[in-house]
Amino acid sequence: MLVVVLGGVGLGINHILDGRTGEQPSQTATPAPHASESDALRQAAQAGDADAQYRLAKSMLYDTSRGREGASEAVSWLRRAAESGHTGAMVQLGKLYRTGLGVLQNFDLTLTWLRKAAESGDAEGMLELGRMYRAGTGVKQDLVEAYVWFNRAAAALHTEALSERENVALKLRPEQLREAQARSAHDQTHTAQVGAAAQAGADEAER
Repeated sequence: MLVVVLGGVGLGINHILDGRTGEQPSQTATPAPHASESDALRQAAQAGDADAQYRLAKSMLYDTSRGREGASEAVSWLRRAAESGHTGAMVQLGKLYRTGLGVLQNFDLTLTWLRKAAESGDAEGMLELGRMYRAGTGVKQDLVEAYVWFNRAAAALHTEALSERENVALKLRPEQLREAQARSAHDQTHTAQVGAAAQAGADEAER
């Protein structure tokens, strides 16, 4: 089993992969696709289907029998999907670079991919980016910035962001809280525009 320890907490592969909004965490590793399904998935991935690349990468990460070789190939597929605009792949890459699972730990790349996902409107990306600023992991701690991203993640219906937002709000002065809420609204408009442009680009690439 692939396990990485960060800050004294054991993180299994399921912990990293099962955090997407709308996906229910499983108690056991997701089984790899059957041979025919796997072949079809790989063909679609090789043809440039970003969602197939993302799904193929996740199945490879769950299948620990191939060790480092499988993890390396999975990261390569995640990167291709992320570069094609798949926000789920961006978030997973960010998480992998944060924990150093299958890749060398790199907080700059963590922030790069989580920010791309968050600014494209991905609620999980917003949550994880907020956590980076809340903890000051790989970036200067900024509770106002953390509140902004938690607030926007909660507005995008990510339930985990609710408690994160409230905990950060308790640590802010009244003027900081007003600033964070004002920035939340302003930045949300900008993100909506960026997300629409990114989706248009992804749709064009699929034609």
